[in-house]
Amino acid sequence: MSDSDVVSPPGSAFLWRAGALASGAAGLFLLTTGGESLSIAVLLLVVALAAAGVLLGGGAHGPAVEGRLDLSARLGLGLLGGSLAAVVSAAALSVLAEIGLTGALGVGLTSAWSGPEFLAHLGSGAVWGMVLGILYGELPGASPGARGALFSLVPALYLLLKVYPVDRDLGLFGLELGALTFVFVLGLNFLWGMVAGSVIGWGEAGDETPVARPIDE
Repeated sequence: MSDSDVVSPPGSAFLWRAGALASGAAGLFLLTTGGESLSIAVLLLVVALAAAGVLLGGGAHGPAVEGRLDLSARLGLGLLGGSLAAVVSAAALSVLAEIGLTGALGVGLTSAWSGPEFLAHLGSGAVWGMVLGILYGELPGASPGARGALFSLVPALYLLLKVYPVDRDLGLFGLELGALTFVFVLGLNFLWGMVAGSVIGWGEAGDETPVARPIDE
């Protein structure tokens, strides 16, 4: 796709971004209230996804315009990075629990996952990694790890504002698990983002990276 083939979204791209962000934030907030607000929350999240889709569809994709780290490469590396980062964050939580830090601070996060629970954690990390791969080029940051760390606020807030209070009935920010639960969630997701972002950034770091040249050469 050449620059002339790019179809820009109607209106200001900034307004589309602001609309997607505002709709997504409002939808996540309403999800925490439950009740009659649930349908409105779902509608707002659909609007946010639609606005994000318009922005992505209006951009130029492919190695000819994006360089070696094109969308397909970012998706693959995001999947890999998100999975590896999920393993790292799980290992970090296990270490914190083993040395007794979570118990000493009254935080009920457990690392004693069953096989299906660990697979769900791994799958969640992989999916969020792919989302990071899609948005990677739009995120500010001095390094790939910094971009990933910034993005990590999204899955962290989703866990604290949606999963804990709505899906698991553990209170806003998971207060039922301890007053400092949010600190561990933010910290572990920060670690996840650093690892996942670094893996994606590795894709453009040098000539020996797997997406440095077309496969058919």
